[in-house]
Amino acid sequence: MSPNTPETHYDVLIIGGGILGLASAYYATARGLKTLVVDQYGIGNDTNSSKGLERMFRLMQDNESEARLAEASLAIWTELQRASGKTLLASDDLIFFGHRDAPMTTEGNVQHIKHTMDSMGMPYEYLDSPAAIHKRFPMFNLAAMPDDYVGLVQAASASINVQEAARTFLFAARQTDLLHVLDKHAVIQVAPLKDQAGYTLLTEADGRSVTVHGKHLITCPGVWADSVLKGFGLKQAPGWKIWKMSYAYWPLKENPPKIPIWFEFGNIDASDQGTFYGFPPLDFSPDRHNMVKMSADYTYDTYDAPSAIQPGVNPRLMEELVAHLDQLIAPNAVDATQYQHAGTCLYSMSPDGKLVIGRIPTAPGQQSFHAGASMCVMESGRAFKYAPLFGRILVELAVDGHTRYQHDLDIFSSTRDGLFEPST
Repeated sequence: MSPNTPETHYDVLIIGGGILGLASAYYATARGLKTLVVDQYGIGNDTNSSKGLERMFRLMQDNESEARLAEASLAIWTELQRASGKTLLASDDLIFFGHRDAPMTTEGNVQHIKHTMDSMGMPYEYLDSPAAIHKRFPMFNLAAMPDDYVGLVQAASASINVQEAARTFLFAARQTDLLHVLDKHAVIQVAPLKDQAGYTLLTEADGRSVTVHGKHLITCPGVWADSVLKGFGLKQAPGWKIWKMSYAYWPLKENPPKIPIWFEFGNIDASDQGTFYGFPPLDFSPDRHNMVKMSADYTYDTYDAPSAIQPGVNPRLMEELVAHLDQLIAPNAVDATQYQHAGTCLYSMSPDGKLVIGRIPTAPGQQSFHAGASMCVMESGRAFKYAPLFGRILVELAVDGHTRYQHDLDIFSSTRDGLFEPST
């Protein structure tokens, strides 16, 4: 939907039409608020971090706050799935496995995750050796796993149907007749209204400018955060990076062993190198039928700005991924050398590896905030599982100025050290 003569005044303006922008639009329109979503590439584009077919839903986290947020998000995903009649989650076992005492990564490590689950009384199955992992999931070659490998299996896990989720949020918001969309409009300027509460956005498309006003503003701009933050006198600190992640799909052989959702903590130092993951076969797209997505959870392609991003998968990473899968995955499951549909996805990575969600501070690290505005950066690439919950939270923060989930959001605070600095 891209109106030729858009209205100019809205209750809620949303910058970014990825999964988080659409989830926010769903909750804003559900509250009876006239809402505008602006996206520079258009909803459903193949550029943002909400692209692709599947994301991992997991309760297993390395801290209690994220685990509680995941439990709340699972309830909302289930509610939406039942209400829409669409398959948003494909439930399956998830195994986290790797070195018993592996250093921490951006996803935690086995021991920290086990501690969280124990402290919360969350059920799981513990596999205490490579032999136990292989017995439970024969797809993993016993000889490829070091002697200190252990595993955690959690049944309340799922693959998220990315595109169906986006369509569901969009359809539900449109049904209210309160949603408007400016597709392929770049936000050129964000400014507070001078004579009243609210915000003005100056957008541009094909040389044509459109100015819109809103009482409240929600920003979920992904790797383009700086272009939005400058309107608030902020910019990302130098520690922020854009990660370009590479992935591919492998055709399954006939009668393969059971393939769960999996994540391997194979790192031997305090980095993500040596971490890998994969999905079971899913029916989310006809051209991926009887195929499995697998990837490394690290990258050699990091950038400081979107303008520097180079297209295409990284040959070195793909070589390392193929070599590793050729050892780890049983030959009766896939031929690791024969991958298809290789692609990339952009992640916005904060200096401490945690996403950012909250109100927008008036200055770096300050506990004073711009009225009626909220933000989330780094969500869909690293934490798609929170999408419906975070959509609700962003509306609460922008419209009400607070959220019922604040205690567990402190780990993602927008005022923590090292995130932002003043823009010039």
